[in-house]
Amino acid sequence: MGSQSLTITQTTQTMQALLTVSILVFLPFNYVAAQNSISSCSIGEECISIKTCAPIVEQLTRAKETSDVVKKRSIISQVREKVCGERSERLICCPQEKNQASGRQVKIGSFKNIFHGIGGEAYALDSHTILIKGFTYDGEGPDAFFLAGTSGKPSRASGDVVLPYPYEGKHFSYSDRNIPLLLRSFAGEEIVLTLPPGKTVDQLRWISVWCRDYQI
Repeated sequence: MGSQSLTITQTTQTMQALLTVSILVFLPFNYVAAQNSISSCSIGEECISIKTCAPIVEQLTRAKETSDVVKKRSIISQVREKVCGERSERLICCPQEKNQASGRQVKIGSFKNIFHGIGGEAYALDSHTILIKGFTYDGEGPDAFFLAGTSGKPSRASGDVVLPYPYEGKHFSYSDRNIPLLLRSFAGEEIVLTLPPGKTVDQLRWISVWCRDYQI
């Protein structure tokens, strides 16, 4: 928690319990935070290497060949909006082939661990349900739960979607002290997250394991 070089005392004082799929899932989820968050793509898209996405390669080729500066900038801007990973990874949200997109599970992102051994890959099962495969977490956050946002970066201000786990038919607001907390460790488990009414997977921009006590 905190900087990985902190002492145990300092760690206790600056406890951080962040995740960012991603999913996703999530981006579409176009942002990957540097604080254990997940970003991903819309349903019907997959986060893959930019070199293997034919539609994006075609767009970039058009941008390279055109002499129209405005058109070039427009194409590049559109491509940037589809980025689904850290820039160094060169990943892009690419439309899936029809036969692939019709399957039950659509990968929307992978968790990027910074603290707490967080990991896993997120899949959209439908417009309201996310499956995280191989979820890992050390369980050390004192007030941690899944939080997602439909805009911005992982933060209290943009975190408007609480994803209770385990889901028992009830949804919660951020301030609700009855939100189920992640108080144990996870070692490669499969977990299912259910979105509240009025929210869909393709609206999400990020998902995080959020520690409310420390607002991080």
